[in-house]
Amino acid sequence: MSAPKTDPSTKSFQLTGPWAGAWKVFAGLGVLGLVGAGAGYASDPRRFAFSWLFGFFTVLTMCLGTLFFVLVQRLVSANWSVTVRRTAEVFATGVIVMLPLFVPVLATMNHLFPWLESHDPAHEQVEGREKHGSLNLITPAYAQEHGDKAAPSQPNHGAPSHGEGDVTGHLPGSKVGVPSETGAVHGTDHPQHAVASGHGKAHGPMGDPHEVAEKEVLKKKAPYLNKTFFLIRVAIYFLVWIGVAFRMFKLSTEQDKSKDPKLTLSAQALAPVGTFLFALTLTGAAVDWIMSLDPSWFSTIFGVIIFAGGVVSSYAVMILVLLGFRNEKNLGEAFTVEHFHDLGKLMFGFTAFWAYVQFSQFMLIWYAALPEETTFFHNRWDYAPWATVSNALILFHFIVPFFWTMSRNFKRNLGRLKVGALILLVMHCVDIYWFVMPNFHLGKEGFSFSWIDIACLLANAGIYGAYVFYRMTQQSIVPVGDPRLARSLEFQNA
Repeated sequence: MSAPKTDPSTKSFQLTGPWAGAWKVFAGLGVLGLVGAGAGYASDPRRFAFSWLFGFFTVLTMCLGTLFFVLVQRLVSANWSVTVRRTAEVFATGVIVMLPLFVPVLATMNHLFPWLESHDPAHEQVEGREKHGSLNLITPAYAQEHGDKAAPSQPNHGAPSHGEGDVTGHLPGSKVGVPSETGAVHGTDHPQHAVASGHGKAHGPMGDPHEVAEKEVLKKKAPYLNKTFFLIRVAIYFLVWIGVAFRMFKLSTEQDKSKDPKLTLSAQALAPVGTFLFALTLTGAAVDWIMSLDPSWFSTIFGVIIFAGGVVSSYAVMILVLLGFRNEKNLGEAFTVEHFHDLGKLMFGFTAFWAYVQFSQFMLIWYAALPEETTFFHNRWDYAPWATVSNALILFHFIVPFFWTMSRNFKRNLGRLKVGALILLVMHCVDIYWFVMPNFHLGKEGFSFSWIDIACLLANAGIYGAYVFYRMTQQSIVPVGDPRLARSLEFQNA
């Protein structure tokens, strides 16, 4: 393979034209979203809390996916990705903007996390009060006896599996036993109507054995699920993400000026430690900020699922952005079909991995049929609107993009690749929505979509995008000091 005619390190790879002002468009969207989010908070603070968490976590996972891309490329000393790596590096530094965007989550965490209430003695003394999330176990009989002050019951997903009048947890489509007035147990397709009882008599809210069991579980989790330790972990997560992202970015941009190959070795030395810390912190954040929305539920594979979705979305965003950059006259030669082919292969591979870990969680929970685990799928399959969203994820987050991007020709057809990336980016938003929003009406019928969701997503994506694209105007969009740049520009897929 012949050497390039000119030294690529002397070329200019700066954003020009419309892309140079893209940050202003994102800033406008961010301001518009903030105004809408503020109106949403004024009208319904609890709704705002869940909507903001959805918007925040959607953007954060994509951002962390680009950080993972940078770490892996450094870890394996990849040549092909040198030209596209700078874009990922800038996107990764956007994690610093996510820190102030997390403040609304902290400010509204009492609306989000029921384990905060479980540590408050005042809440334990109130009978007949509607409890948040899965702790709402007031029975229909108690509600009828005490009037409107008693809240409707929640699904009894954690009741004992043996004994007269007990109900067990089942996955979608199964019948759940409900005692009749005579004490007989009948099947129902609506587990939110299930009542844990003995001899046909319903327990009061403080006497329900399931509620007592859940309180015991939360007491055992209290050393981890408490506000002080939660805030400490938040600080650790952001320190790791910001530290690793900016260190990688600094090593890369300094090399543009010095052309020192030792900086490449420094980045490669940091990659193993950075990857290990990344895995720990992302898993912790997934557990703390999403899984603990329903603290009685647990999954040992949950962090991997969140990781897989974030990585898929990061590849989708990189493909879309780099396709836009390719239209720039001075950037066209830096991003070739060969680079998009490899990005498409990675996006395809992690789409299959996302489906694999999602199915693994479902299969294991279905096979074990433990009530404390099946509650997650009850809340996403028992009610028609959420069942529709679940089916849409199967169809458009896996089946359609899997077959759409499987072919080598499709991955090298940039128009078709763009469509596949768009589908996966939209479905990533739906995926995070599917994780977060069922907890807003946990165990109750109804679909919770609201204009506040759109406003909060726009606010987070707009502010993040404004920062990222502004940073891109401040330096070369290609790492011109990397000693492997020439090989990347001449890269050919086998």
